Amino acid sequence: MKQSADRDRAGLIGVVLCGGQSSRMGRDKGLIERDGMVWAARMGMKLAPFGLPVVYSIRAGQEEAYSAVLPEACFVTDVMGWPGPLDGLCSVHMRLPASDLLLLACDMQDLDEGTVGELIATYRMEDDAECYVYQDGDYAQPFCGIYRAQGLKNAFADVGEDWSLQAVIRKMKTRRLGIRKGEAFENYNSM
Repeated sequence: MKQSADRDRAGLIGVVLCGGQSSRMGRDKGLIERDGMVWAARMGMKLAPFGLPVVYSIRAGQEEAYSAVLPEACFVTDVMGWPGPLDGLCSVHMRLPASDLLLLACDMQDLDEGTVGELIATYRMEDDAECYVYQDGDYAQPFCGIYRAQGLKNAFADVGEDWSLQAVIRKMKTRRLGIRKGEAFENYNSM
């Protein structure tokens, strides 16, 4: 039986973004198989060593396909109509407003346990930031990033013209970590 996201759940929750259009890939990236498992499930499994509950962010019309391959998963459907991954992040935050969110993209198949673990350890040791991301030169890597509930509430209350995931990160008090393994942030947009 499929679980539903619980509005009262708090703490850190893993979010696997699967709701993109996959236009460059030409097919739904989260449903591509690798080593006998779809990409979405592989990303969820990357959070298993940390004991985090996982929700899958999908767009309207994807639930049937994802329920078939992830029958026990919890899904949150995009509801804002905003561009790109911002819709998924905001939709999950609206559904679980008390939860801090660890955001992953389903196409970051090379993400490793050490990279995720370092981020979670920093989040657990330092509670003065609202957002924890890896920094790649001038670019904040939004995926494999942790967004605290209160910081998201404040950032989403101040929607402006430059409305993107990068803008949200800039609005929040952000702790930026150095990247040790660049290949962990490779995303697969085409085959």
